Amino acid sequence: MVERFRCQLVSWKDIERWSKNIVKEVMKSGYEPEIVIGLARGGLVPARLIADYLNIKDLYAVKTEHWGLTATPDGKAKLAQGLQISIDGKRVLVVDDITDTGQSLKLAVDHIKGHNPSEIRSATLLHITHSKYVPDYYSDEVPEDKWTWFIFPWNVYEDMRNLIPKTLYGPKDRYEIKNALKEQFQIDVRIRIISEVLRDLAKRGIIKKNGNKWELVK
Repeated sequence: MVERFRCQLVSWKDIERWSKNIVKEVMKSGYEPEIVIGLARGGLVPARLIADYLNIKDLYAVKTEHWGLTATPDGKAKLAQGLQISIDGKRVLVVDDITDTGQSLKLAVDHIKGHNPSEIRSATLLHITHSKYVPDYYSDEVPEDKWTWFIFPWNVYEDMRNLIPKTLYGPKDRYEIKNALKEQFQIDVRIRIISEVLRDLAKRGIIKKNGNKWELVK
């Protein structure tokens, strides 16, 4: 069965716009965080941008793990790396890229609360309405019936390594793969990126080339 779901390639301009929208909301609310904590991996870049815009020097990270293959949750969220510094009595802003299930952000916030901040609030670039956790701040809301897998600029190659094999239900050349990505996932991916990912997948023994066509290794 051919797998299909909606994806969207996110641009760096989107990231900048969404991050600035969050900063506006934080400032409008009167909240003055002293520390920004990003969730590794997806929240690291937004956290750095937001800290820069808010002129916050103290930027740290915790790591949660939830998603395995692209668009596939890998069981329950788990804490892979906790907070390593003291935030006792500090106002904290926790940042991630998106709340989809909301499990990762809730897990991180609960963990950070245990380090005795004076106040903690959370922010994500995007919030999907079916999430069980709602951040204090977000730029754009995605209705549940418009669910989309967002491919962020820092995650393009990882997602392509997962999506391209889904197009190889039969042998295809690069241009046929490009068309299949459009048809199955509604994304227009540059041939250069497709070519680089194909070479990487071949090195990993996931696909092989037969003439000018690529196919899965059985």
